[in-house]
Amino acid sequence: EVFIRLFDEGLIYRGKRIINWSPLAQTALSDEEVEFREVKEHFYTMRYYFENETDYLMLATARPETIYGDIAVAVNPNDERFKNIIGKKVRVPLVNRWVEVIADDYADPEFGTGCVKITPAHDPNDFMVGQRHNLEIINTINPDGTLNENAGEYNGLDRFEARKRIVEKLKEHNLIEKIEDYTHNVGFSQRGGEPVEPYLSDQWFVKMQPLTEQALEMVTQGDIKFHPAHWVKTYEHWMTGIRDWCISRQLWWGHRIPVYYAPDGRFVAANSAENAAEKLGLPTDTKMIQDTDVLDTWFSSWLWPLTTMHWLEDGNEDTDDLNYFLPSDLLVTAPEIIFFWVARMIMATSKFKQRIPFKDVYFTSIIRDGQGRKLSKSLGNSPDPLNIIAKYGCDAVRYSMVFLSPLGQDVRMDVDVEQQDIASMDIGRNFCNKIWNAGRFILMKNDELNNLENKNGTIQYELTLADKWILSRFNSTIDILQESLDNFKVTDYAKVLYDFIWRDFCDWYIEIFKIQSNLNSDFLYRSGLNNFVLSIYDGILKLIHPVMPFISEEIWHLINNKDESESISLQENPKSNPSKIDAKIEADFELLQLVIEEIRKLRAGSNIPPSKKLPITLSVKNEVELELFNNTSRITANLGRAESLNIAINTAKPDVSISSVVRDVEIFVEVGTAIDIELEKARLMKEVSRLEGNIMGSEKKLSNEKFVQNASPQIVQSEREKLESMKSSLEKVKENLANLG
Repeated sequence: EVFIRLFDEGLIYRGKRIINWSPLAQTALSDEEVEFREVKEHFYTMRYYFENETDYLMLATARPETIYGDIAVAVNPNDERFKNIIGKKVRVPLVNRWVEVIADDYADPEFGTGCVKITPAHDPNDFMVGQRHNLEIINTINPDGTLNENAGEYNGLDRFEARKRIVEKLKEHNLIEKIEDYTHNVGFSQRGGEPVEPYLSDQWFVKMQPLTEQALEMVTQGDIKFHPAHWVKTYEHWMTGIRDWCISRQLWWGHRIPVYYAPDGRFVAANSAENAAEKLGLPTDTKMIQDTDVLDTWFSSWLWPLTTMHWLEDGNEDTDDLNYFLPSDLLVTAPEIIFFWVARMIMATSKFKQRIPFKDVYFTSIIRDGQGRKLSKSLGNSPDPLNIIAKYGCDAVRYSMVFLSPLGQDVRMDVDVEQQDIASMDIGRNFCNKIWNAGRFILMKNDELNNLENKNGTIQYELTLADKWILSRFNSTIDILQESLDNFKVTDYAKVLYDFIWRDFCDWYIEIFKIQSNLNSDFLYRSGLNNFVLSIYDGILKLIHPVMPFISEEIWHLINNKDESESISLQENPKSNPSKIDAKIEADFELLQLVIEEIRKLRAGSNIPPSKKLPITLSVKNEVELELFNNTSRITANLGRAESLNIAINTAKPDVSISSVVRDVEIFVEVGTAIDIELEKARLMKEVSRLEGNIMGSEKKLSNEKFVQNASPQIVQSEREKLESMKSSLEKVKENLANLG
């Protein structure tokens, strides 16, 4: 129906044009189905002799096999070198056809010799020159890529084999001036992989210009938004320079073209032979012949927003589905089909329904290997995704892909095809394990409560500072996650989840939960604490469900005792509660975290084993800080591995202690006999000497111009990174040494 409507409007026509031809599949290809690759070939400069048999023009080409289709030689009308030969004739080498020298702006005085051989049947630019000068068209190549009878003795030879033999013959007759190496872009068929042949053929085309104006405005004016936005420029560039769309194909992979030919040669688009005869004013029983070509499959795909909503079913221009769902909200697709599909859907929907097909378009990242090549079966650089999923787990792969794919950026991954491995999938696998282990621990604590014989309690559980902190962080995280989704930043969504779940919930809160659950054995107290932890964890499962559907479903059933008829995907997504967000509590708790982390660094820097508990003193500056650390003393003592914890305002530094400062809180760890001070000083001084020597050597290497110029960029960068790392280590060692006096 769409073909017929466009045909009747004059927007579909049949014409003889140079199209992209696949000799392997023997069908036309659209411009978007052609991949250009850099190819190293040769540039052949040939001699085209004048009638005096002495003087000649030099013409260069990368395709000497096309000389049998030469019909003219073009020079630029403004090129002073050739003005006196315009209108004269030269002989095509080997062919012995006399062709005229014509003047046309297509000839570039700066390229090659300034003269161009014109072969209208085998080059789109030559075809245009031929149209301007009304030149004869001689096709010398068969649909299968062999030369035809117009190529004389080379009839039936493959085009590339013919090239070799023709070059040998040209050399034999002293008709080649020179042969040069030549690197240029050559089009290859996406499907077959063979070089595409520019081929003169009768094909069906859609006039694109009348369809683009409104479709372009819909995007540039923001009715349809692209994510990332930089694709708008690409879309605009393509739409403003668009060529007519070749929609006919010669392999039966699509709908047959609904055009019927009458015995008198006339033709018309119609939905049946009888209808075609009627439209041409002929008897309905007239023998009509349907066109044997089929439509490009994108010609049906561009109607997807309409046909999926039952448009034109039973002749209905409007359906309930169409009125309800058009425009749809979001199209998620790959950027390489922005022209194949996205632009054409916009054109078709604006043409036939005067509406946009969708409000937003999200273009996914392209996954590339370490060399920057797109993962491809034909290149052999892509492992089987099923093997990766089998090794790491489906959720791990899904999450890793989302985590590593920033909006609008391609992703490089180190792929080991031989081992069928992508190491970066560990991100998702480790995260899944973290979530699973946290859930298992919470369930274990819950089971302990359920197995208690005495389930009486007297102490009502009240939220602690740590509980209020995780509740505030949970609600703050929901806000950030929603903002990420609203702006189509799905990678940000995954990373914010990662930071909250791994650091805040698992590394901090679960450890604090262990401490709090051991404070009191009262059933009511522990039950309240467990219910609170479960409520946060249940919310976490719902937040991770879009990126980890299987593990979240499994654990949700376990912690909620749900049967198989229910699903987490049908639950309401967590909503942020602004009243639970407390910036002061988050700031206070951040200070607590920094202090505990600094205690751990001090211990690690002095090689104090985790099993060794030591006295710790915190010197604070005011009553507010004193109250904060008194209220969280059990957390600090437990996580800082403190034998005792002294908290006071402006207290003095204890003897034999290592120290540090976080903001205005002074930290003193009394090492006492835990370490041999003099031995530790000696060890640290030796480490200072070692690092200083290595730094000096690295700096000397990087100051050597020969090394920087001759070494690979990766090695130079690696040396620079190593130098920075050693400098950082030296600062830490000196700081530890200073702490020991």
